[in-house]
Amino acid sequence: MEKLVVFGSNYCPVTQAALTKLKVNDIKCEFKNISGELKNLKEFLKIRDTHTLFNEIRETGRIGIPCFVWGKDEISLDIGKVLARGNKF
Repeated sequence: MEKLVVFGSNYCPVTQAALTKLKVNDIKCEFKNISGELKNLKEFLKIRDTHTLFNEIRETGRIGIPCFVWGKDEISLDIGKVLARGNKF
């Protein structure tokens, strides 16, 4: 079974809402708080700075959280895509 990792911040209301939706839908995840641990921030920036999904995010000066990662190459900024998978994580 794949593991869902959520990169976000405790200070971001969108991240907090996404984590609540995951919990309500019984979807387990590992939350990596980018504002709480430098190691998590570095891991997120490596993804953000290299993945084409973030091109517009970078160009417009946004952060790009919450960011959902699972499997080898599955990355999404869309909570709906994650919820559609149900608890298959």
